[in-house]
Amino acid sequence: MIDINTLTLGEVARVEELSVLPISAFSNEDKPKGKALAALAFVWKRRTEPTFTWNDALGLTIEQANEILGIGDDEDEEGEEGDADPSAAQSGGDES
Repeated sequence: MIDINTLTLGEVARVEELSVLPISAFSNEDKPKGKALAALAFVWKRRTEPTFTWNDALGLTIEQANEILGIGDDEDEEGEEGDADPSAAQSGGDES
């Protein structure tokens, strides 16, 4: 998942410019999220694909933007851990 602390100040400024929101407002549920999500996807994707454009970012679906940003990856990993065989954890080395 994207860690905004790893963004350069230039990237933060670009995200704020494109989204018309301060980055601190991204966690505010009352603020619009479309441009904010597109702006984050734009700057993140441009790290690996310099030809990626703002219009490309605006054309993304929420699912595509989440994939670029790694949003939901943690939930998938937690789900996989939860699928482990519970009997293996219960036996936990009690081999007397």
